[in-house]
Amino acid sequence: MNFSYSLPVNIQFGRGKAAIVGEEVARLGNKVLLVTGRHSVKQTGLLDRCLQALNAAGVTVELFDCVEANPLTTTIDSGAERLRATGCNVVLGIGGGSVMDAAKGIAFMGRHRGKITDYLHLPQVEGEAVALVLMTTTAGTGSEGNCVAVFTNPFTHDKLVFFTPLLFATTAIVDPELMVTLPPAMVAATGFDALSHNIEALVGNFVQPMSEIMARQAIALLARHLPRVFQDATDIESWEQVCWANTLGGMAIGLSACGLPHAMEHPLSGLHNITHGVGLAALYPALMDFSWRSNVSAFATVAQALDLTGATAAMGEIDRARHSIRLVREMIASLNLAFTLSDLGVKGEEIDWMTRRCCETMQVSIQQNPRLASADDIRALYLACL
Repeated sequence: MNFSYSLPVNIQFGRGKAAIVGEEVARLGNKVLLVTGRHSVKQTGLLDRCLQALNAAGVTVELFDCVEANPLTTTIDSGAERLRATGCNVVLGIGGGSVMDAAKGIAFMGRHRGKITDYLHLPQVEGEAVALVLMTTTAGTGSEGNCVAVFTNPFTHDKLVFFTPLLFATTAIVDPELMVTLPPAMVAATGFDALSHNIEALVGNFVQPMSEIMARQAIALLARHLPRVFQDATDIESWEQVCWANTLGGMAIGLSACGLPHAMEHPLSGLHNITHGVGLAALYPALMDFSWRSNVSAFATVAQALDLTGATAAMGEIDRARHSIRLVREMIASLNLAFTLSDLGVKGEEIDWMTRRCCETMQVSIQQNPRLASADDIRALYLACL
């Protein structure tokens, strides 16, 4: 056994934790760039509540409310320019995965020259970042718990993964009460993303003891509680479990990375701006079928974690591993996520481009997958999901 584990994030988890945002930011600085999206935090009143808390804590606020879904590299550069021009000494990201990733990139670029694209292909980067606080308003990416961010280059449509310890937040606030206003479609898409993170971390080649523990527990929590919050977004007890499973998944992929499903989904949402969890759902059963024989024991563990009826107890390991695909299909159907790539607007003539971009930009995830996929395999899998 040989592994390392470091997670230098102060996670503040629990109902009502959003109220501490002012004091958490004030511990780090007196002027904050508040990074968020254009609509949801305003519509729910969360933005106003946070502004009041920051004001009460004596923190001056500069608002950067320009983040789109699948955040663009150009948005990161614009935010960093704003950060430097205003002299803010803290970045606060309030929103879902796109907002948190954008806040990470802006905080990083606050202490680095040039453009974010200058750094995305480097094996490692030096320096420091502006102090960062994250508050998640969805339960999908787990970005609050890791040092990973994903940005889309609008000129190439590449959706690129950026991994560096400089992206760790100082503090992450996870308040399940913030989830009760989410519409069912968002609950489903983000929740399936959380499930996929945990499955891929558990079955992949880079799994280690800590990520195995995290992912196994998170899959079991999502199996029981994700369908409940999809049916009733006011079920706060279940939201606590879903939020914790989401944060665990973020930690797990920070330690062990994502696999082939994420590698193949990124070109989809980079090209078509598809909601990430929806794109994953369209790919997932076929990719599980491609991979399960290469790590039977781990896929059998996935099945046991997903099983709410006890059906896997009488199965042998191979049958349990195969059964994991059926259980994921059932989850996808229960969340109304049973789409094909054609349903999502993908055209056959785009498959070659997506295959090339997957192979050229997502090698870490391809290598992480239990079964190594060639370019021909990836092309065939895209076609099978069309």
